Amino acid sequence: MHVLESYALQNDLKIDRPSIYEKFFPLAVDKFITLDTSSLGTSSLSYDHWQLVVNLIGPELEKNNIKILHLGDRGDTPLANCYSAIGQCNFNQKCYVINKSLVHVSPNNESMHIASSLGKKCVSLFSNNCFPNQFAPYWGDKKYMEIMSPPTTEKPSFNPQENPKSINRIMPEKIAEKVLNLAGIVTFVSEFKTLRIGNAFNRKRVESTLAHLLDPEKIGVSSLIVRMDLNFNEEALKAQLEASPCSVITNKPFSDDILKQYAKRIVELVYYIEDDSAAGVDFIDKVAEKSINFLLRSRETSSKLNDYKLAYFDYGQVHQIPTKDKQDFEELKGKNNIYYKSNYFIIHNNSFYLSSASLSSGSGFSSMDHEPQPIIDDPLFWEEEEHFHFFVKK
Repeated sequence: MHVLESYALQNDLKIDRPSIYEKFFPLAVDKFITLDTSSLGTSSLSYDHWQLVVNLIGPELEKNNIKILHLGDRGDTPLANCYSAIGQCNFNQKCYVINKSLVHVSPNNESMHIASSLGKKCVSLFSNNCFPNQFAPYWGDKKYMEIMSPPTTEKPSFNPQENPKSINRIMPEKIAEKVLNLAGIVTFVSEFKTLRIGNAFNRKRVESTLAHLLDPEKIGVSSLIVRMDLNFNEEALKAQLEASPCSVITNKPFSDDILKQYAKRIVELVYYIEDDSAAGVDFIDKVAEKSINFLLRSRETSSKLNDYKLAYFDYGQVHQIPTKDKQDFEELKGKNNIYYKSNYFIIHNNSFYLSSASLSSGSGFSSMDHEPQPIIDDPLFWEEEEHFHFFVKK
């Protein structure tokens, strides 16, 4: 039974279509679909891969002169290639905008029920924290309602803060197909089938080998990560810290002068432990003394790791970096011709590399835009898998 029907039954009330007051909102576009990323403060309803959906439907909609209007909460991340109205509409203005849209797309938030009551075509995303038939849009023509939920045999978690989020298992190309079909574009066929999307793929990560001085703003990141473990150059580190605050990854201690002069410019320090020498312990002691946030990591898997933990006991946990390979991922087992796209870039000599493994092989690009690449079956590649989108071409 739908929750609305249950409420009506308990209170001896009759269900009727709501009357909605619409308030004018100025629009820069005439022909559009609405995409509302509001999650009502519930992380389980926050879908992380909307940008992938937009990248798929955008070119097809553009051919038909249809735009994408992005609605959402004030804190939502703006999506590229959309007209943004996030945080600009109150409830009644949102009703006005949705009523003029061709198709409405959102998780199961208030705007989905607004669209339903207005009889709009809808694509609604649900996580596995409820039974969709109890909370689905109640009004509107059911043949124009696409209810999407993650594939699962598990019972609902009823958890508003799922981790990992089940809603992210809804594949972006499936959402794109539903949206375009409702918009009258039935010729779209995705060129790929998603196998897996890493947990960090929705967050761009840019690292520098310090081969050149970089401006984080020009490459679209708020803070730069510098890899002293790939190019230990103290003079280049000084120059980059002078230019912008940085997070620093290193496997060797660097000079006390840098710590003294630039401690406030180091956002975070990640130290890869490769020995338990007194020099490394002394370096971390000085880092802690300067109140720099730091993290201790190690790729060691033998009993040597226990020696590291003992040596650095006073400075916190030593996080072991697990060794991974293709067989560790159920979605990739037995699959051939797997490709990936990356949202993780290492800048070296004015080229962009998609992973540490691609840097080792010398396979760089002139920009962050890149064609899908075959996977690199190497432990270093799988170590960074959370930043990749894996798929097979159809």
